[in-house]
Amino acid sequence: MIICSIYETDAVAAERSFSSTQVELPAALRAAVLKAAAAIPDEDLATDGREDRPHVTVKYGLHTSRAADVAPLLAKEPPVTLTLGKTAIFAAKPGGPDYDVVYVAVNSPALHRLNTKIAKGTPVTDTHPTYQPHATLAYVKAGRGARYAGLTSLQGRSAVVDTVVFSSKDKTETLIRLGG
Repeated sequence: MIICSIYETDAVAAERSFSSTQVELPAALRAAVLKAAAAIPDEDLATDGREDRPHVTVKYGLHTSRAADVAPLLAKEPPVTLTLGKTAIFAAKPGGPDYDVVYVAVNSPALHRLNTKIAKGTPVTDTHPTYQPHATLAYVKAGRGARYAGLTSLQGRSAVVDTVVFSSKDKTETLIRLGG
């Protein structure tokens, strides 16, 4: 069930190629992730800097721009538990972005299930075929991310979320309540 349209995240931004779904981190986890990100020195940050709205992507690459196409897929899904793990990085690669992404791993079998369900229930382009649930802390200069991998300050923190955010190609966001 769609419960409400939230807002357009950037009124002047161009339309993206795809829509996506994500879960927002509850307040306590969000605060902990923001605190961990703040510990990364400014001189290590790349242009995109720290993530200011920590979340966990459920599925990116959706062709639809309509939350109503995704909501029925989630209508009987129960709230999901997510548990933070160690920090890690997606290292810069030749020909790709010139920064490392520092993130905290997220353990959640339920998120894997939702990712698969959305991918099978609506047309998608798999830009990232292997699903690795995570919450980004910051974008750091290429080669500097390794110093932030393996940190355990967030490990074991857990929360339950009962909504998924559908973010359309034009960045309009709609909350979908998990109904199980």
